[in-house]
Amino acid sequence: MKTKIDNIGQGINKILPFLLLGLGAFLRLFLLGEVPGGLHRDETFVAWNAFALWQEGMDSAGNVWPVYLADWGDGHSALYSWLLIPIYMLAGEQNITYFVTRLPQAIMGTLTLWAVYLLLKKMFNRETGLWGLFLLAICPWHITMCRWGLDANLAPAFLMFGLYFFILGLDNKKMLLLSAIMYGLSLYSYAVIWPIVPVMLLLQIVYGLYHKKLKIDRWAIASTIILAVLALPLLLFVYVNAVGEPIELPFMTIPVMGGYRASEMELSLPVMWQKVRRVITLLWRQNIGAVHDILLPHGLFYDIGRVFIILGFFVFMFKMCKKVFKKEFSYEVFIFIQLFGALIVCSLVIANLHQINCLYIPLVLLETYGVVAVIEACRRFKKVLGKVVTGVLICAYMICLIWFQKDYYGDYRELVSTYYMEGLEEAVQFAMEEGDEIVVERGAQWPRVLFFSRTLPSEYLEKVQIRINTEPSRFWDGENTFYITIDYDNIDTEKVYIIYFPDKERFEKDFELTQFREWYVAVPK
Repeated sequence: MKTKIDNIGQGINKILPFLLLGLGAFLRLFLLGEVPGGLHRDETFVAWNAFALWQEGMDSAGNVWPVYLADWGDGHSALYSWLLIPIYMLAGEQNITYFVTRLPQAIMGTLTLWAVYLLLKKMFNRETGLWGLFLLAICPWHITMCRWGLDANLAPAFLMFGLYFFILGLDNKKMLLLSAIMYGLSLYSYAVIWPIVPVMLLLQIVYGLYHKKLKIDRWAIASTIILAVLALPLLLFVYVNAVGEPIELPFMTIPVMGGYRASEMELSLPVMWQKVRRVITLLWRQNIGAVHDILLPHGLFYDIGRVFIILGFFVFMFKMCKKVFKKEFSYEVFIFIQLFGALIVCSLVIANLHQINCLYIPLVLLETYGVVAVIEACRRFKKVLGKVVTGVLICAYMICLIWFQKDYYGDYRELVSTYYMEGLEEAVQFAMEEGDEIVVERGAQWPRVLFFSRTLPSEYLEKVQIRINTEPSRFWDGENTFYITIDYDNIDTEKVYIIYFPDKERFEKDFELTQFREWYVAVPK
């Protein structure tokens, strides 16, 4: 009997990484198209630009395959839209759903779980890798992030992929090529990380050279060339936005934006310190005042997670400093470099949820470090105590996860669906069937109307009238004209209106109203 139990235990132990990966994938994919309901405004622009590039190879400004995509005027990174194109092609225009639109983020987030497991296993041991996989799989921030198709949220994944292949490259130089590709692609995920990628890479390379884990050979040179080629279009983008002259090639555009993410950064020590303090406050309170970004009281890492992050930081710093003073090679240094890079970002931008997303996975690694340190300490005291503490921690974290999932699919689901304007897509499509001239409440925001109406960029640009910056006052989708504001003093009873529920009474007399959650389509009687 004991032998059978041991065999079962060994079998479970072998497949445990895959079970945890399956748990993480389920948490990211279950009802992905329904929760959150609706689409965030930035998520919608990313999706529409992917649709526009697939259909006609240009964005909302008419730029042909731009390296940085136009949206609100300051643009957004192109990688997420690029990843969406083949998925849209496979799905077909009629099957472009919220699930399909969010799928790249969910997939990349799940792959990040596996990268963290393999990275920690390589750096330390299998147990640490399993804990890292588990803690990231159930992390409230990571689950929420993976269910939101925002361009910036790809950055943590590609930074982690780059680090993983870099660590492998210390032993297998060919892996440095993959590391260069991942770090290069990370630059197309979020402009805020542009300053830190070269800094982190330089520190990693110097440390590797110092300990003779790296050397300047053909693989190092080839990796440098790959990274340079990938970074060059963005370097040109920075240049043309400084001089104001775009570069237009048949296969690529280096566009000029009204502004871009570099404008979020300010190099002033007092201001930088204020921004760091804001990050400290965010991490302590786990609340940025945006109820649709962070689900309280669970926060980013649960309360228990914050405890182990703090504990892990001190244990981590002690072990790293001890090895550094002894001039021993330390994998902890590479994690410290990720934290250092994230600190630079924290000092440059005003932190909301995703602006400092490069910080969160390194914090989960510290959390892992803290959990494993406690278990090892208990195990050294008494082996059975280590097993008991392991079981208690697993149960505690699972209780936190169950509670979080209950709230996420409960009250939070309803709350965020209001913020993301669930029902508006159905309202737009219904309105298009009822009339050729459609007046839309400005609060609906025109990128949503563009995406939900499947307006092509050529159609949009043909008859668009701009109100301010890049916001149109009206545009045409080939068959319908959309007016992106409502003049409540001059309601035209010949046009179809898309209105929000507080304005319902204004239209009840002369219009037939059809409800789509909190939105109404008003059709002239």
